[in-house]
Amino acid sequence: MVHLLVTSLCLAALVYSVNSVAVIGYYASWLAYQGITPEILDASLLTHLNYAFISMWDNGNLKVADDNLEISQGLFYRITDLKKRNPNLKVLLSVGGASAGTEIFANIAADPQKRGAFIGSASYFISTYHFDGLDIDWEYPTAADRANYITLLRETKAAFQPKGWLVTAAVAANPSDGYDVGQMNNYLDIINLMTYDYYGPWSSYTGQNSALFASSVESDWEKSNNNVAASAQNWLNAGAQRNKIAIGVGFYGRTFKLADPNQHGLHAPISGVGPDGGVPDYSLICSNYQSWTRVWDDQQKNPYKYQSNNWVGYDDKDSVWAKGSWTKSQNFFGVMVWHISGDDVRGTCSGETQQLLRQLNRSIQ
Repeated sequence: MVHLLVTSLCLAALVYSVNSVAVIGYYASWLAYQGITPEILDASLLTHLNYAFISMWDNGNLKVADDNLEISQGLFYRITDLKKRNPNLKVLLSVGGASAGTEIFANIAADPQKRGAFIGSASYFISTYHFDGLDIDWEYPTAADRANYITLLRETKAAFQPKGWLVTAAVAANPSDGYDVGQMNNYLDIINLMTYDYYGPWSSYTGQNSALFASSVESDWEKSNNNVAASAQNWLNAGAQRNKIAIGVGFYGRTFKLADPNQHGLHAPISGVGPDGGVPDYSLICSNYQSWTRVWDDQQKNPYKYQSNNWVGYDDKDSVWAKGSWTKSQNFFGVMVWHISGDDVRGTCSGETQQLLRQLNRSIQ
């Protein structure tokens, strides 16, 4: 009887490990100044936490972005100390980001000495501050960088693998000529798809920041590129391994000014960006946009809101549930959140702290 019980428990553990879905979250370090510090986060809601961001010097060495915050106030240690609350949590140091641009990455990746400095410097930060690996957020390699990008990944993986450190990357929603996807599989532990920012100030009309599926009002190209399901399929078609893909979920929205307040659906004409600089975090949307009219788009599995000449496409508890359950059904590695600091961290709107992240966890059980 005991033997059967042990066997059953072992089988249950095996099934859980096969079916489990990773939950990867980026922590936006600058929001620590607004009180979103590691200490108020529930570490049990994540399998991986990416600290955003560390910068780079021109010579390839990594550069602390904020000495006061990260060194004097110990934010590096405080973020990796979350592993004391969740021993299974992996905390990675993310380098680059949108503000870094592509040129500095391109120059480092093209130069053997700079690549060596990059890897050596990253190793120092990882070992000193107890990180578990490096997340490379190069936005975005071009066709000219294609081979050098792979060289950077290969050399980083070779240096990190003996130490058990992870190498991951944040990549564009849809693969481009800058990615040799087949080779990326060899050197990356996780491929984080930035499946958001499908519509924004560059657009001519309203559209969802991160729709799960296409809308019937979209063009053929938009249907094939501007939604989570299409982007994931495009990466699979390019050769990405399903068990390495993490599906991006945005804890923020995109606002627009409507050209005509009477036209407030999808693909309504716009005259510019809307409130909060056009990119409000979910915490702002749930707090400040409560009086707006909410519409659930069942085609795209996402809500949008409008009021007067303002419009926002965003994710809420219903849409993140849809994304999480779809990700699990498709057997992808996991979900990736940009950024967990944008959640209703304190439960101001719903009374539940970190509501969206908790909902994601429920959706993949």
